[in-house]
Order: sequence, then structure tokens, then C-alpha cells
Amino acid sequence: MRSCSEHPLRALWTAHRHLQEPSTPIRVASLVLASEALWQLEYFEDARIAAQAAVEADPKSAQARWRLAVALYRRGRFSDSAKCLDDLLRLVNWFGPAWALRGQVKVWLDPDNSDAGRSDFAAAAKLNSDSGTWVVPYRMERDDFEAKVEEEIRIRNLKVAGSSDAAVFTDVEWLPEKSWVENGLDPDTRWYLPSVTGSGSGNSVLPLGGEWNAGTPSQLPFGTTFVLYQRNIEDLSGDEETVRKAIRETVAEVFDKAYNLRARIADRVPEEHADAADVPEDEDR
Repeated sequence: MRSCSEHPLRALWTAHRHLQEPSTPIRVASLVLASEALWQLEYFEDARIAAQAAVEADPKSAQARWRLAVALYRRGRFSDSAKCLDDLLRLVNWFGPAWALRGQVKVWLDPDNSDAGRSDFAAAAKLNSDSGTWVVPYRMERDDFEAKVEEEIRIRNLKVAGSSDAAVFTDVEWLPEKSWVENGLDPDTRWYLPSVTGSGSGNSVLPLGGEWNAGTPSQLPFGTTFVLYQRNIEDLSGDEETVRKAIRETVAEVFDKAYNLRARIADRVPEEHADAADVPEDEDR
């Protein structure tokens, strides 16, 4: 089955035409396609419902179980996603993205544990050793991670604001709030700006003056704090150097948001997320 990432509405329409087919394989394929299209459109609960129907119609369909696992992951139902991935890997233990996603799920279930999911990440990396898509994440101590973030913040403050004193405020957490994921936040996001109340030039990050230009501070209340998520940054990085580079890129994105820089970040760390992978092929289908 081909991915519908480029034309999800067309794929959804195609799937809908065949949902009432008497043939179980055709109906399951239609539900899988519908689930993927709905996932692409960010209707994650509807994607879960379609995938669940596909699994019930054919419990041995690896495609159906994969779509269910990724929908559950995006809904913040990590324990349920883990169980689904267990079932999937009993069917297709060669599918690298499933191992990588199970590693991420285990991190969510035990974020304080630096070894969480390590064996799963290693299995994914081994299966895709030629492409280098999946890595075994390099874990840093929180103090070292925060020190690197602070260093990058000072450098950016000096470069953008002309002073190393704090003009942009950040905090570091292991992962996003689960309730935010349940309400639609991408669980793999590297940083987040929580909702802020109050606006106006009098209490922005730095006072606005004159007409808007790139590099002018955004209308964010003074003291607004951007949250960086250590585990999600580390998950992209197989060694300390890459973690540091990913931190640098993340801080650059934070300053881009805070100062309307619209700057292009060159030579980015590759950012592949397992839940965005295409479905595995079902055998004999």
C-alpha cells in the first residue's frame, strides 16, 4: 500500500468508496488507508477508530496494527500503543519503525530512566544500518544538558540582542505534558511555547519600536518561557556531538520564534519520526 501523505483528502475519498466491500482484504485495506489519511489530516482519534476497525476485521494485518499503534501514540495513549506494537512485532519483527516507535513509547512510560527503550532503538538501528535512519539515542545528564542549553542561549542573546543577559527564557523538561499530547501536541516536539495570556508592547519580551521588521521581538509577555524537551532532542542523536548540534538547532528555532528571524538553519540534524513511516507490507496480500 502506498503512502497518502501528499493527497490525504483524495486517499480518504478513495477509502470511503470501498468501506462496504464484502471482501475482507479490500475492506481492511480501505480502513487502513482511511486511518492513514485521517492521521495525515491530524484527526488522530478518527484515525484510531478506523485502525481499530481494521484490526478487528483482520487481527493478522500488520498494516492495521501499525496504523492503530501510531494513532494511539499521537493520542498520548502510550501503554495501549506499546501493547499494539508488541502484537505487531510478533507479526513483522523486521519492521524498523515499529522497533523505533516502541523505544519512544518506553521512554514516555519511564522518562527518568536513561536506558528506557535502548534495546528497541538498537534493534531499529541494526535493521536500518545502511540508511542510518534510526539511532540509539545518546543520553546526557540533566545538568550537562542544561549547561549546554544555557551556553547556546548566551551565544544567541549576544548575537541577536547584543547582550549575553537573558532576553529569552527557557526551561528543560524530559518530555511534554501528557495532557498536551492528548489535546493534539506532537509527542516528538523538541520545544514548545505554552499558551501565554496578556499582550501589548508594554510587556513583550523586548519593547517594540517603529514598524515590524525581521529581528523585531515578538509580542510575548516579558518572562515568557520556552520549554525544551531533553528526551526528544536526544532521540535524534546517536552521539554527544549530535546532541549538542540538536540543542543548538533547537535554541536557534526558539530565537527564530521570539525574534521573528525567519532564518534558515543549514546542515540540520536529520529528523525522522517513526510514527510518520509508511505501513509495512502484509504477507500474502
